[in-house]
Parts: sequence; C-alpha cells; structure tokens
Amino acid sequence: MKRGPEKQIASSDLVLAWLSLSAGFTDVLTFLKLGDLFTSAMTGNVALLAIAIGRGQLVAASRSFAALLGFSFGVAVATWINASWRGPMDVGRGFRRRLLLELVFLLASTALWSASPDPIRGATLYAVVLLSAMSMGVQAAAARSINSSGVSTVVFTTALIHLMTSAARTLAQSATALQFLKSAGSHLSTFAAYAGGAAVAGFLVSQHQSAAIWVPMIAVSAALGCSNLDSPLESQGPERGT
Repeated sequence: MKRGPEKQIASSDLVLAWLSLSAGFTDVLTFLKLGDLFTSAMTGNVALLAIAIGRGQLVAASRSFAALLGFSFGVAVATWINASWRGPMDVGRGFRRRLLLELVFLLASTALWSASPDPIRGATLYAVVLLSAMSMGVQAAAARSINSSGVSTVVFTTALIHLMTSAARTLAQSATALQFLKSAGSHLSTFAAYAGGAAVAGFLVSQHQSAAIWVPMIAVSAALGCSNLDSPLESQGPERGT
C-alpha cells in the first residue's frame, strides 16, 4: 500500500534523527577518549587543528588532521560509489548502500577500539580516528542524498540559524506552533537528537566506556532499519550520484 507524504516525511525525519544521535555521541566519545578531536563535526575539528598548530602541539594537530582526512575520504568514497553505478538507482537503495558502507567503517573502528587497551595509543589510535571519521563522512553524504531542505546530521550551525529564523518569523507573523514545526521540524529533531546523543555519551563514557563505543553502531543500524520500514525514501526518483 502506498504511503502518504506525511508518513514519508516522518519516516525520513526519524532516520535523520538516529543518524544525528550517532554523530553527537561519536563527537563526544572521540573528543573525550581520543585526544581533543571530533570525527563528525569538522568545523570544530578544524578549529582544534588550528589551535594545536598555533601552539606547536604537532601530535595533537596530527590527530585532528587524520580525522579531517578520514571524513573527506568518507564523503568522496560514498559519492564515488553511487556516481559510478551504471543505470538508474532509486534514492532509497542508494541511501541504504551508503549506510551499509558506514556500518562497515564503524564496525572496523569499534572492533579495533574494543580490542585495544585503554588509553588507546600509537598507530591503533590513528586507525580508529581514520575509520570513525570515514564513517561520519559517509553518513554526511548519505543524509544529504535523502532530503532537499538542507538538513544535516553532522553540521548544526545552519540548523540553529534555521530554527531561530523560523521562530522569529512565527512570532512576527503570529503564526501557530504547528506552522513553526512544519517549517523547522526536521532541523529541530536532528538538532535535539545530536544534543541528546552528546549528553548520553558524556554520561556513558565515564561510567561504561566498553559499552559506549558500540552506541554509534546501534544508532546507525536503527536508522537503516527505519529506512526499510515502509520505503519512505524511494518516492523521490532516481538518484544521480549525489
């Protein structure tokens, strides 16, 4: 049975929220345990890279640089795989292929981290950083391919701007809360999910680190499962290598 547009939008929002939760969790986890770096939020990671270089902290700079390289490579690989696909491919199938690729990188990163002593050091540390950042780069490309409203699961400055402008416009025009949610609901849900994932990570990392490192994989798996519930993404037409 064909689903209506409201169901399709809600399903996509749920998928993006799970991905945002995984990104928020990953950023806090890597910042606290891998040495002041982010493997998802590249704006913050570039700032940390610049700070480390300015202070002459070359080891710290090399970790942030590894994350930047890994993220960039993940975006490039995710884009190349779909762009090189011969023949038409619907958006839903392309999206799920990217999530599966993200899970491969996440599994490799998490398994390597889980098998390493704490604190993680040396070449193993850089391998974990690269694999985690690659998974987040793939996720960024995947999320971009299924929405047309600029919703991101890894960058939230734009989301905050959209939320504040929508709220101000709602007040200025005496609009209803429903109208606000209609214009900013996707940004609001992903922003809340990212913040929630970060908060949960802050608690779990100090209490149950061995379990915490598996949470991003669980969240991405949940996103993949939600994307298969009712094929909400396949009505958007064939994907063209985005």
